[in-house]
Amino acid sequence: MSDNPYASPQSSFEPIGNSVGGLAIDNMPVASQNKRLINFFVDNIMTQILSMAGGFVLGMAAAANAGGQLTPEEAGRLQLLGMLVGLIIMLIYFVGMEVATGATIGKLLTGTRVVNAGGGKASFGQIFGRTLARMIPFEPFSFLFGDKTTGWHDSLSGTRVIDTRG
Repeated sequence: MSDNPYASPQSSFEPIGNSVGGLAIDNMPVASQNKRLINFFVDNIMTQILSMAGGFVLGMAAAANAGGQLTPEEAGRLQLLGMLVGLIIMLIYFVGMEVATGATIGKLLTGTRVVNAGGGKASFGQIFGRTLARMIPFEPFSFLFGDKTTGWHDSLSGTRVIDTRG
């Protein structure tokens, strides 16, 4: 340790085993592309079902409030509000489940879970960042390039998905 009060702080952190892109790659089996693909489809189906239910309730409430007739302007505002509700439902689904359990319904089915780079529980900030990164256009295609088991939402948030049955 330096006696210089202006020296940069030093960290004693060392990644576990080998590291690629800041993520430890030893001691934990990384989820396969097939399991990640199943997670993607199951979780997208779940968010679509929940979003449709939210949109249905929103539409019924708006129609009842308008006496069954919506003007084109009201319909446009309702559509925009419906998209916002879908976005909020997606955030609640992924952030809520992954913070609470480390897994979504898709991950529970495939026996996978989200962890931080050291293999511990991912923080709220990591999960929230991971969920926001899912909204990057063409992000699902990030699995086709480079490390095929790590998507942009993993690498940008410092998380990864491991196989708990593996």
